[in-house]
Amino acid sequence: MNYCAYGKPKSQKGLVLVLVTAAMVALFGVMALAIDVNHAFLNKTRLQNGVDAAALAAALVLDSGGSDADAITMANNTLTKMKEASGNQSMDFSAATISVTFSNDPETFPDPGYSSLIDDRFVRVAVSNYPLNAFFIAAFGVDKKLSASAVAGPSSASTSMCNVVPMAVCAGEDSGSSGYNAGQVYALKVASKNQSSMGPGNFQLLDFGSGASTVRQGLAGSFTGCVGVGDTVTTKPGNTVGPVGQGLNTRFGVYSGGGLSSADYPPDIYVKEPDSQATIDNDGNVIYTDSWGYDDYEQEAPVCSGSDCYLNSGGESGRRVLKVPIVNCSGTSGGTTTLSIEALGCFFLLQQAPTNNSGKQAVFGEYLEDCSVTNSSSGNNSSNQGPYRIVLYDDPLSEES
Repeated sequence: MNYCAYGKPKSQKGLVLVLVTAAMVALFGVMALAIDVNHAFLNKTRLQNGVDAAALAAALVLDSGGSDADAITMANNTLTKMKEASGNQSMDFSAATISVTFSNDPETFPDPGYSSLIDDRFVRVAVSNYPLNAFFIAAFGVDKKLSASAVAGPSSASTSMCNVVPMAVCAGEDSGSSGYNAGQVYALKVASKNQSSMGPGNFQLLDFGSGASTVRQGLAGSFTGCVGVGDTVTTKPGNTVGPVGQGLNTRFGVYSGGGLSSADYPPDIYVKEPDSQATIDNDGNVIYTDSWGYDDYEQEAPVCSGSDCYLNSGGESGRRVLKVPIVNCSGTSGGTTTLSIEALGCFFLLQQAPTNNSGKQAVFGEYLEDCSVTNSSSGNNSSNQGPYRIVLYDDPLSEES
């Protein structure tokens, strides 16, 4: 009789142990990689946020008339403050390379023809060789370094903006933007409700409420409404010379009329007025023999002193620059009416506004080619005249832009 011999199967325990061990090593490797990747992503985000903030801060310094050196200092200070912020204590720029460069074109860095005398100045802040603290990948000899960059500067002219001064100013007749020549002083006069027609320089208040107190506060800066080119606005007539002047004059640190205070409506940082103030003659022509104007204000404000200076005592930069809608007043009277917005413009408040109509004087403003705003939209407008804001641009040197 034949018998089949059955041997015991060989043990597979050793092979299973090897496979399980290999799987666990792979799993731990993936987990370690995930931790380092997440850590790198978090630090990259923090670094980019810091560089964005530094570029914007430096661009604001340039926009305020500061020098390139001032902008570089601001960029470095911003990165330092970013490091000191809660949750960012692990950030360390000591071993990183920080560069701040300037251009007159946001798409050209470096700019061999750059001039600090040109109004449009853009700044690029770049951080490279920023060391990344790794938890596990360092065991494999990987030394990861991060980099980030940002470009900031003035946008094209805004097509809409908020927090305007609620004065609808009739378009002018001169050759400049919106009928006004940059650098020229104009008399802005409240239109009377009995006026048969409104012309250049006339203005009415936007219909944002009634009452002298509301008018004062609105002209002092409480109006938060938004306007845009092509929109229509409703204006209201009325004897508002006093409240208009009282509201506007808070920008000079003058508070008369109920409910106005420096806590709510701070003065400009520099409230100097021309030695020989502007007036209008019997024919309505502006008489201004002084040479002091917005360019002088920009140069003197950062280094001002004395009773005209609120630079370090609660003043707010730009309060004397009035951002207003410029409207088409053709064929309209001084009564309540609906007007179309043709443009957004900027006037520098040259001197305190009248608070009564006894002298038949006006609000005198120097028309500005452009001015900085904080709450606006540029849309597809390519114009460089009118209100603008400081924005981030794609960095032409960054592969990530």
